Amino acid sequence: GLIHGYLNMHNISIFTRATLIRPMAFMAGCLAMASTLAQPASYTVQSVISPNWFAVEASIEAVNQATISAQTSGRIKTVAVDVNDYVSEGQVLITLRDKKQKAALERARAQLKQAQAISADAQNTLQRSTAVFKQGGISKGQFDSSKTQAISAAAAVKASQALLKQAQEQYDYTRIRAPYAGIVKARHVQVGETVNPGSRLMTGLSLKQLRAVADIPQRFTPHLNQQKEFQIIHGQKIISSKKAVLFPYADETSHSFKIRVDFNSQDSNLFPGMWVKLNVPMGEKNTLPVPQSAIMQKGELSSVYVLTPQGPKLRQVRLGQRLTNTKGVNTVNVLAGLRVGETVALNALDVLSAMGK
Repeated sequence: GLIHGYLNMHNISIFTRATLIRPMAFMAGCLAMASTLAQPASYTVQSVISPNWFAVEASIEAVNQATISAQTSGRIKTVAVDVNDYVSEGQVLITLRDKKQKAALERARAQLKQAQAISADAQNTLQRSTAVFKQGGISKGQFDSSKTQAISAAAAVKASQALLKQAQEQYDYTRIRAPYAGIVKARHVQVGETVNPGSRLMTGLSLKQLRAVADIPQRFTPHLNQQKEFQIIHGQKIISSKKAVLFPYADETSHSFKIRVDFNSQDSNLFPGMWVKLNVPMGEKNTLPVPQSAIMQKGELSSVYVLTPQGPKLRQVRLGQRLTNTKGVNTVNVLAGLRVGETVALNALDVLSAMGK
C-alpha cells in the first residue's frame, strides 16, 4: 500500500509502476526464502575429549589353528576332505587301515572277560572260605591264601580294563576327527601312504575366534595401557576389542613390540590373513565432532553449511577420523574450518536442495 501511494503521489505511469513493483516483490520473495532457509535443523559445535588414536597395520589370524598329526601307525585308507573344505567339529577327516588295532581291541576285550570270570570265581571261593574259617573247618593260612587270590583277581580285572581302554584309544586313532569346526588349510598326505605317530596329516583353522596382530614401535610402548579399549577398523566399520596382550619382549630385528588384540569376530566379514587398521589408544585429545550428515562432499573438498544471521554459508573444512558415538550416530572429527560454538546445518543436502528451489 505504501508503494502504491508513493507511485500515485508522484504520478508515475502504470508501466513504470510495474517495473518497480516486480523487483521489489522479487526481493521480498528472496527475503522470505532466506528466512525459510535460515531455520534448518542445526547442530552446535562442541569440543569433546576423545581417545588419541595411533593407527597401525595389523593382520588377522585365527585363535585356533593347528596341524593334526597321526597318533598311531597305519596306511591311509580314505581322505574325506580337501583344502578349503569346511568341516564340523568331530567330523571324520582321514581313516587308517585298522586291522591291527581292531585285533588288539578284540584281544583286550577277551582278556577282560577272562579276568572278570577268574575274579568272580575267586570272590566266591573267598566267601565260602570265610564261612568255613569261622566254623574252624580250614586253617588261617588257607583262608589268607583265598583272600590273596581274590585280591589278585580283582587287580587283574582293573589291569584288563586299562588295556581295553588303551586298545580302544588306539583303534579310535585310526579315525582322525576335526578338533573344532573350521576350514582345511593344507593337506599333507595321500591315500595309500603309510604314517607313523607324529606324521603330519592336515592343517586347519577355525573362523569362530579371530584376533588382530600388529607391531608397535618401541617409542609408543610406554604409553600403552592394555586395559584400554582398542579398535579394529575394517572399511567404515569399527570393531571394539575384548582383550589385548602386549608381548613382554621386542623383536631383535625391528625392535618393535608385538600386540595381540582379541575381538568379537561374529558378523565381522574378516578372515585370517586380511589386513586391517588397528587403533591404539595414546592418551586423550580435544576434538570437534560433527554428524556425518552435516558434511557435503564434492570430490576432494569437504564443506558444511554454517548458519549465520544472513542465512546458511558454505564453508570448507578439513576432516579427520570418522567415528560412531555412544548413541550410534556416525560422526567425523573436524580438524580445521570450524570453531567451538558455531552452528552448522544438521543435513547439508537438505539445505542445498532448499536453496536450489
